[in-house]
Amino acid sequence: MLSLLPLLTRLSVGLLTLSLSGVITAQESRVETQTVADAPRIEILPLTGSVTALRTSQLSSAEAGLVSELAVEMGDNVTQGEPLLSLDTRDISFENQRARADLAQAEAERDEAQRLVNEANQLSAQNFAASDRRQRESRLAAAQATLEARRADYALTQLQLERHQIRAPFDGMVTQRESNVGEWVNPGDALLTLVDLASLRLDFSVPLSAYQRFEGSTLEVRLEGDAQWHTARTLARIPLDASSRQFLLRAAADTPLEMLPGMAVEGRLQVNGESGPSVPRDALILRPDGSVSVWLARQTDDTWQAFEQRVEIGSSHQGEVAVNEGLSAGDRVIVVGNERLEEGQNVTLSDD
Repeated sequence: MLSLLPLLTRLSVGLLTLSLSGVITAQESRVETQTVADAPRIEILPLTGSVTALRTSQLSSAEAGLVSELAVEMGDNVTQGEPLLSLDTRDISFENQRARADLAQAEAERDEAQRLVNEANQLSAQNFAASDRRQRESRLAAAQATLEARRADYALTQLQLERHQIRAPFDGMVTQRESNVGEWVNPGDALLTLVDLASLRLDFSVPLSAYQRFEGSTLEVRLEGDAQWHTARTLARIPLDASSRQFLLRAAADTPLEMLPGMAVEGRLQVNGESGPSVPRDALILRPDGSVSVWLARQTDDTWQAFEQRVEIGSSHQGEVAVNEGLSAGDRVIVVGNERLEEGQNVTLSDD
């Protein structure tokens, strides 16, 4: 029995020491606080959009004809002015030759009429009748009019001849080919689709509620399947149908991205929200019932005490979380040392 006394004595001393230590700890917990202030809140709007090309053309012919040559395949990159497709030009070539011959004949007739007028002008009035002079001048005017008509006919056949060949209107890639050699095509038939891959843009539909808050906003984007976000610049804000209550945000990535038209893209639009209190994420305590609270430091006389306060939180940005309900400007929230506090516990402020 006597041998147990030292052991019981040591246990009693140990328990007393732990109890006193807990009391001292509870009374002298050292914490760090931050004063709550109203500030503009940052709101992050998640966006979904797609990659679009500024220039996409379905090429067609202004003339009817038989396809005689296809110089490109799907996926070919072409440059502006490069021949892509040709129609049979034999008929229009003959018409062009005839128009050129008619033009040459009209020029000769006009020159002859001009020579006769010049000859009449060189003769004196006594040697040349006025009626003959007027007749020659009339023939010259008719010859000049015929010449202008022949020039127009020749220009028209030249234009028709040029229209029998389809050329690339801009640099791009052939993405569709709707015709083959030997097929008859009519004006307006879609023959080829050309897409400008150098002018791809990112289009997002954004709620109209963000339009007035757009000034000073920033945008980040990432392609589907890409884990990295990239900064982007806004190119235009385009109104859409009023019933949609959205506007089109057109943007371009600041760094080149490997993308094609039609690809899905995600966006994060950072806009300024209403002013209100916010706290560091470390100040929040998540309770088992799902509620969120913070610890406030309040001063009574010369003593600081900790009190728990339930809050309703909103969006977060760069470690700061907006508090919608439960806090006011001037509250002193505990941000360090809030893990094991008790209601009404005395605290020492390291930042006081």
